[in-house]
Amino acid sequence: MTTPPYPSWLANNPRARRDLPFGREQQFVVNPNGIPELLEELGQCPAHRVTPLHALPGLAGRLGVAEVRVKDESQRFGFGAFKALGGVIAVYNVLSGAVGDAYHSQTTFAALMRNEHQEVTARYVFTTASSGNHGRSVAAGAKLFGNRCVIFLPKFTSAEKEAAIRARGAEVIRVDGDYDTAVAECRRQAEANGWTIISDTSWEGYDSIPRSVMRGYTVLVEEIIQQWRPGPTHVFVQAGVGGLAAAVFGYLWARYEPRPVFIVVEPESADCWFQSNRAGKPALASGNADTVMGGLACREISPVTWPVIGLAADWFMTIEEDQVVPARRLLARPMAGDPAITSGPSGCAGMAGLVRICTEATAFETLGLDKNARVLLINSEGDLGEPLT
Repeated sequence: MTTPPYPSWLANNPRARRDLPFGREQQFVVNPNGIPELLEELGQCPAHRVTPLHALPGLAGRLGVAEVRVKDESQRFGFGAFKALGGVIAVYNVLSGAVGDAYHSQTTFAALMRNEHQEVTARYVFTTASSGNHGRSVAAGAKLFGNRCVIFLPKFTSAEKEAAIRARGAEVIRVDGDYDTAVAECRRQAEANGWTIISDTSWEGYDSIPRSVMRGYTVLVEEIIQQWRPGPTHVFVQAGVGGLAAAVFGYLWARYEPRPVFIVVEPESADCWFQSNRAGKPALASGNADTVMGGLACREISPVTWPVIGLAADWFMTIEEDQVVPARRLLARPMAGDPAITSGPSGCAGMAGLVRICTEATAFETLGLDKNARVLLINSEGDLGEPLT
């Protein structure tokens, strides 16, 4: 077997075809229709603001590319993470669907915020397992529409993130185990109590709500399209179970011709996508998912995302733990002229991936990065209590 001319932490996707159309299988996962209208409807929520897309010309010059832009989700819905979109939209979709079934008519975001249709919606109790950010999002959605919420947290979730969830009115149950253990306990108690799970990962017989969560994430991609013409040539996106990466890759794949080069970035201890790419099907991470990047601490992918990421991602790469803090510093203490961006350990992973590629000449050249490249990164979370030392 011929050894690839690039590092072992970088792998190409043998299934990726740049001429492959965005077909029905992909549209089932990420439906691009109606997203501009959804963005407009979100304007009814007083907490919603379009998040900034920052240009970093100083960094771009240092790295040898034309542009680096960072979509800053640290300001999303006032609580600092992209997952706000997924949980809030998914809760809204469940409640609006229930109203539609009851009355054979549509309701609106604003009507549900005014607690109309409580005779239909009040019975819903929402729950999820989360390492922090998704739980806050589901809690925020439940609070917005006046519903009870129960969040299951793995043992590694910080006290600050737990406090932020409780501040949004949710009950918290700590699980003595990792994220996957929390998912299992959430499923058990939800079935016993008749609660509605709002999960960002899928399993056998459960994919409708994870697809609804990803639909929420596509709102930030529509914002990017409206904020940046002509848009990116290369997109680095961090992946846990894959919801954000699938939403970003899928929506850009559907909207751009040719589509950008897509790169998945993961912690080396939680490399479930890297290993799935190698196996050609969903596979477990090679490590124990023990990482400071808590939002990416996943041992398994969300299977529903495979038809998008498994075919659209051009490259998969991992980053090391000691690359996280330098990436956060690079965002928080930027080069002259660049804006300062506050990020958390998971939020800066795409930046860490870009820097790792740009400091390895063979990797830089292999990915087609050059002085004409326009790079998109997603700062998926702000600083939520993790010290920048």
